[in-house]
Amino acid sequence: MMILEVDSMINDEEQLLAYMSKFYKTSSIELKQKYTISELEDAYNEIHQKTRYQKYLDKNKSFPSKYVMKEFSPL
Repeated sequence: MMILEVDSMINDEEQLLAYMSKFYKTSSIELKQKYTISELEDAYNEIHQKTRYQKYLDKNKSFPSKYVMKEFSPL
């Protein structure tokens, strides 16, 4: 089991599968068949970074327009 290097760590394979299953609206069994745990961890890290960046931009009022994450899918 690998530990993700992010602020809100998901260090349990089952938690990772549950989160990604909810994010992609796909069963964890199907995700496990299609992707390796390493690929799912990488996708989670990318989702986490994009979400943090969105929150940063939402708080920073000096940007002229709002950054919007639409249909983002790292897998």
